Amino acid sequence: MQNSSEMIHGIPRRNAFKIMCDTVHALLMREVKARFGSSKLGYFWVIAEPLAQAAVLGLLFTLIGRNSFANVPVALFLFTGILPFKLFSKLLSQLSVGIASNKALFAYRQVAPIDPVITRFVIEIATYAIVYLVIMAALAWLGFDVVPDQLLPFFMANGLLIIISFGLGLALCAAVQEWEDTPKLLAMVLTPMFYLSGVFFAATMIPAQYWYLLTWNPIFHIIELSRDAYFVSYTTPVGDWRYVMLCALVLLFLGLGLYRINRVRFSA
Repeated sequence: MQNSSEMIHGIPRRNAFKIMCDTVHALLMREVKARFGSSKLGYFWVIAEPLAQAAVLGLLFTLIGRNSFANVPVALFLFTGILPFKLFSKLLSQLSVGIASNKALFAYRQVAPIDPVITRFVIEIATYAIVYLVIMAALAWLGFDVVPDQLLPFFMANGLLIIISFGLGLALCAAVQEWEDTPKLLAMVLTPMFYLSGVFFAATMIPAQYWYLLTWNPIFHIIELSRDAYFVSYTTPVGDWRYVMLCALVLLFLGLGLYRINRVRFSA
């Protein structure tokens, strides 16, 4: 029989972790319904967007006579750049406004400011995994070899991308608290980053004297390392695991620190 410290009026006491899990689950159902349930084509557009980007870029490269990069088919090369960058950009755009968009929910004592951020984080990771599997299954059906050459480094690169995105997303929550136009600035920054992150080119396609213009960008390193792990025919000359790990740790601690400092203001 449970003692009184574990029971409240005959109901089992929930610890903080259980409360957070229940809250995130409820927010997850609410967020999924709001984001995808309002449109019958909601799930379709999630897959159609990266497909359309890859198709346009693939057509452009085909028109100029490029059918492969480093002996890698154009379609596979583009998807291994577009999908990671889409995950990064979607995580930042969703996490950065996760707290500001759910202020009304903080009137409920069991809802903490971190809960909607975790909810959106889970949704974006799950969506990315589903989109990735669907697209790669379609490419496999078309006859492409879609199995990564080195699984562990490939998953490590994606894991570091997720950590960087989560830490930076939390930091941006604090920025949104101070300046409500932060999402507009973020959209302006993400547009040039798409062209500077190696989505549709590789480091080997650029003269070595210009690499310094791109190697400050950890997303460029991640895409390079991801392709290095994915394709046996490609070896990155610039991908640096130590730099990416350092960026991941710094941004994660920055995000967690800013959340800790501002957690009371987030609830106000």
